[in-house]
Amino acid sequence: MENQSPWLKVLSHFDGKGYFSNGLTIPFLLGATSIISPEDEILSVEEFVSEIIDESLPIKISIQSCGNIGEYVIGIFDKESPSELYTNFGNLYVTDSSFSKIDTIYTIRKVLVDDYQNKIDDGLFSIHNREWGNYSQKNKDRLAELK
Repeated sequence: MENQSPWLKVLSHFDGKGYFSNGLTIPFLLGATSIISPEDEILSVEEFVSEIIDESLPIKISIQSCGNIGEYVIGIFDKESPSELYTNFGNLYVTDSSFSKIDTIYTIRKVLVDDYQNKIDDGLFSIHNREWGNYSQKNKDRLAELK
């Protein structure tokens, strides 16, 4: 896992520990760099989208809208799921109808950049009760497990 992007390490670790059910938000994943490798620059949402569609990743990535928090979440696509049932853009699988009217990755990228880049730029990496802010202490501790 040494050469993996910090976001992929976080996603894999949190999934393996059962820390989430559907996925993690993009600001959560990208902002994690500020804790696990603070000397590194945080990826832009645009760079992130380029990485998640890359078919050379060791896992397939899912995206869906999470009703509990009202945001898009990134997860690990279940290997047992029949991938042909889902819209995909390279390595990225849309597992709900949130992008049903969108047919290009460029449009999805624009939506995600518009929704999340400003939050990341402002250091708003986590959402609690539908309010964006910093990581909770519990999430800081969980991210510190990756140091």
